Amino acid sequence: MPKWLDLPPIWLIAMMALGYLAAEVAPAPGWPALTPGLALMALGVLLAVWAALGFRAAKTTIIPHQTPSALITTGAFALSRNPIYLADAIVLVGWLAIWGAAAPFLLVPAFVLIINARFIRKEEARLSAEFGGQFDHYCSKTRRWI
Repeated sequence: MPKWLDLPPIWLIAMMALGYLAAEVAPAPGWPALTPGLALMALGVLLAVWAALGFRAAKTTIIPHQTPSALITTGAFALSRNPIYLADAIVLVGWLAIWGAAAPFLLVPAFVLIINARFIRKEEARLSAEFGGQFDHYCSKTRRWI
């Protein structure tokens, strides 16, 4: 897979597309849920922006395949070690609610598993190598997702 394709937003878009297609094939009874879906998507976007501002303030990279120059433990990162990935998952849940997809019980866990395997584990290894005990302490007090 080309490296430019192996980025979290590509996986999110793919899952959103699958959710849309799933809603066309097998809609969930009683759905769609436009207002809750939009609220969840807005919450996800706000969380992602908050976390992105943390990267900017720390003057470190936001790109998953690069080694950061700072360990961010405040702001959104005090709630979750991966607030942008959490935001992506929240956006996905909102999207699936809007389209009435019966697939959230499959797509959201699949998204989380993919993100864990393809990004989080490698990022945590880089952070551990770069920041050692400081990162270990952060991990002991802050959950990976929420």
